[in-house]
Amino acid sequence: MSEPGAPFPQLVQSVLDGSASAEQRQQLAHRLRTDPALRTEYVQQMRLDALLHFTGGAVAQKTAAAAAPDPQATPRPNVSKFPATPFRLMAAIAALLLVGLGVSTLGWSRRGVEVEVVRATEIASGQWLAGSKLRLTRLSLAHGSVEFQLSSGVRLEVVAPAELQFVSALHVRVSLGQVTADVGDRGKGFVVDTAQTQVVDLGTKFGVAVPNAGHTDVVVFQGEVELFDRRSRRQSDAPMTRLVEGEAVRVDAQQQMSRIMNVTSGPHDKAWSTDGGEAGSVIAAVRDNLRDPTARFYYRILAGGMREDAPAFVAKRHEWNGLDAAGLPAELLGADLVQTFPDDRANTGLEIVVSVSRPAALYVLIDSRHATPAWLAATFTDTGARIGMENAPLLTSGKAVGKGPGVGNMAPFAVWRRDLPAGGSLTLGPPRDSTGDNPASPLWMYGIAAKPF
Repeated sequence: MSEPGAPFPQLVQSVLDGSASAEQRQQLAHRLRTDPALRTEYVQQMRLDALLHFTGGAVAQKTAAAAAPDPQATPRPNVSKFPATPFRLMAAIAALLLVGLGVSTLGWSRRGVEVEVVRATEIASGQWLAGSKLRLTRLSLAHGSVEFQLSSGVRLEVVAPAELQFVSALHVRVSLGQVTADVGDRGKGFVVDTAQTQVVDLGTKFGVAVPNAGHTDVVVFQGEVELFDRRSRRQSDAPMTRLVEGEAVRVDAQQQMSRIMNVTSGPHDKAWSTDGGEAGSVIAAVRDNLRDPTARFYYRILAGGMREDAPAFVAKRHEWNGLDAAGLPAELLGADLVQTFPDDRANTGLEIVVSVSRPAALYVLIDSRHATPAWLAATFTDTGARIGMENAPLLTSGKAVGKGPGVGNMAPFAVWRRDLPAGGSLTLGPPRDSTGDNPASPLWMYGIAAKPF
């Protein structure tokens, strides 16, 4: 058991070799939260640990196997005074660097990372029994999805097809597939490597998708992460960027980042996708005319997500509810829901293009305390239904968000509808006209929903 103030390298070492106690993990998490210098050292050590796995692990083994002498081949003279291979040389250098940092190379043990299977989809459950504990160094998942809990407390949901390497209880490498990490309080500092970037968690729930297309998608559902350049072996550990809740980027092979416009999932982050609507989602895509190159917020499409207490905006706690105990209108229940950006309520030049995959009714939920925008009145029909948007208290207030219809600080919203009998795309305008309304008066951004006929 580590004493308070135990050397930082000792704490990192215990996590790397899988022997860390709950107290040691808590100590490490606390130090990473409170000391930026230790976070930098931690990232360096994780990278060196990964280098050792790469140079001395499967790649080196394959190289050695390929170089094994053929007993029937003619012997070749050894003309080198230094028979060590580049792989061995790199491993030796990395080992010396680790010693210089005060970290034992024993952390490079390939005995695997202890995991517990939390759940598996039916198609994968025959191989992965819920509740079973095992050690993994690599994972190749051909079908379905599996959720694991690591000894660090991190939960990983892996969706096939996927190829992963478990470097330590706080470090995985993803070469293919989709991984969602919920790190909790104990797993802060969790690292995910891909060919294009390195994602370092700062206390969050985030997703990483690596398709065969040569890029990495990173989506932050809660908290924040830092992205590091995987190409350079620079000594400086300044991140390429930091992403917060509601932001997502695509990192290509040249380390260039671009905004991911929309992320589709079920009502609770399940089966998320950055490549368009999931099966069963009527809303295929949402895009806007935003020109700010630094913007990274994504529209969140929740398939079937319209229900009581459904989230109204990206990265906010505000919710959709019935205005009274009668609840939400029946025609809205189960509709696909788009979480929009609350700051767009003041954007009078906004255009949002919504694409639906099949015949559907498209709904705009708009603050009924203000004049109806001209574009909405001209192209949609007011259904007469009214719902509530709960203006939730700030998280820092310590106050809970109201639950159920009619509970909380409600603002009334009108439900406008337009039918799209052939599916297709439709352009929506700004939440207010540039004239005819007081721009200083309170106004909330509108919501978007769609339901197939």
